[in-house]
Amino acid sequence: MEDQRTCYTIGYGNSVFDEFLNRLLDNTIKIVVDVRSYPQSQRPEFNAENLKVKLPENEIVYCHYPLLGGMGERSYIEYMKSAAFRKGFTDLLYQINRKANKDTKIALMCAEKNPRNCHRRHIAERLEKEGIKVIHLTEPGQASLIF
Repeated sequence: MEDQRTCYTIGYGNSVFDEFLNRLLDNTIKIVVDVRSYPQSQRPEFNAENLKVKLPENEIVYCHYPLLGGMGERSYIEYMKSAAFRKGFTDLLYQINRKANKDTKIALMCAEKNPRNCHRRHIAERLEKEGIKVIHLTEPGQASLIF
């Protein structure tokens, strides 16, 4: 049987909220996992408080996984060696494995639109080592397996 585990990533960048939401809806994403250390933005529509309201209005669950966050005193590669990261990553793997059989799509979310410039790429690489297919939602109507 083919491994059907998939995880998506998305960054809101300079998108307006409706563009971001439409990318989620167009790809039938059901769970957004916010991987920002601090889920606040200069753009209030992307603050956790607003996402907790707006996403469920569209039948999308919002979760915050601060242990996968990218801001810190050391490089993200160094942080990935920590117990905190391992805990966050284990929790994420559990959710992906749990939802795979139900075909519930999960997307990791951060501010940076381009995954090449974001810590999401490191999480994605680790997921791929676990046999999980990662798809990056970049522009409306566009998805990329590799970046």
